[in-house]
Amino acid sequence: MDSPRITYALRPGATAEAELDVLANVYRFILDCHAKKAAAEPAPAPDSSNDAAIVRTTEEVSHVEQRHDRS
Repeated sequence: MDSPRITYALRPGATAEAELDVLANVYRFILDCHAKKAAAEPAPAPDSSNDAAIVRTTEEVSHVEQRHDRS
């Protein structure tokens, strides 16, 4: 396995509530880092496979050719 493994060791004398608070803070930190990274990346440009790029208005179309392999 190439990625580092992270293990969590229980702290001696800590209560269950304190352990949950620590784990919640760790997960919050990870999610915040992920959100910051996602916000910094530019949005992908629309392409032909993007639903927003598909033209749905066909009012002015007078002739549509059908592909022979599709009905």
